[in-house]
Amino acid sequence: MKRTAAFVLSALVLAAIPAQAQDYPSRAITFIVPQNPGGTTDTLGRIFAAVMGKELGQEIVVENRTGAGSTVGMQIVADSEPDGYTIGVSSQSALTISPLVVPDVKYDPIKDFTPIYNFASVPIGLVVNADLGPKTIKELIDYAKAHPGELNYSSAGAGTGSHFAGAMFVALAGIAKETVHIPYQGGGEASTATAAGEVQFYVGPIAGNLMGVIDSKKVIALAVSGDERVPTLPDVPTFAEAGLPEYTTVSWYGLVAPAGTPKEIVDKLNAAANAAAKSPEAVKALAAEGVEPNENTPDEFAAQIAKDVEVAKKVVDEGAVVMK
Repeated sequence: MKRTAAFVLSALVLAAIPAQAQDYPSRAITFIVPQNPGGTTDTLGRIFAAVMGKELGQEIVVENRTGAGSTVGMQIVADSEPDGYTIGVSSQSALTISPLVVPDVKYDPIKDFTPIYNFASVPIGLVVNADLGPKTIKELIDYAKAHPGELNYSSAGAGTGSHFAGAMFVALAGIAKETVHIPYQGGGEASTATAAGEVQFYVGPIAGNLMGVIDSKKVIALAVSGDERVPTLPDVPTFAEAGLPEYTTVSWYGLVAPAGTPKEIVDKLNAAANAAAKSPEAVKALAAEGVEPNENTPDEFAAQIAKDVEVAKKVVDEGAVVMK
């Protein structure tokens, strides 16, 4: 009898999953953004939330749950019910870097999340306060060496992607000992602080608030990562053109669900995201941020995450980047 009852229960559970997916979504979905408003993660999350909500026929509510290098918000996602109603808007750093460098992180980037969709891959840019003086990468490096301890660079927070991007730059440029890292609460604050002269330079994604401060002329963009120049900044050289070919990192952003989320629900979300990315509304909004959306499957995104987790582990373990 016990075995029969267990079999019946299992059958009911398995039968309920397709029904759950068929009815999904039947209520509002929450996107958890683990960074403050104004940064790239928040900006992209809100663009897709607005358009995906229309695709799915339900409102998508965005909640900013910040702290500890994005790990507070991502832990909330990992601990949520795997029913498709709590989704994380993750940056590359939140899954591949923060778990390695932020103390007491409890989630595993591979085991505790189900990848859904990779919004976009965004080049990294280096900007300096316009009043500082340097107009090229070489001039910035020379200035740092001539003024040890006087240059501060900002980030979206300790352990975030912009922290990693900045630390990698100063390491490759040979000025790690001459510069000081200053963490802020989000990429928006970090880039604004550079424009205001609170810090001297910032290395972060060329999207969101950073494009705004570049347009303000209060900062000067010295270089961008990638093989080609950014279309919205045609006069800004790549790091290779600027004399630092070793700097090749880019940043990506995407949607992840708690581990165990039914495949049918994940596929619905992925289809809605891919459709949203092609909509005129999203294309226009993303273009304004200097971002071109991706087209990808959950499996492709999972492979990207796994690859970048291994790269981040290697960089940190080898001490190529000092996360100070």
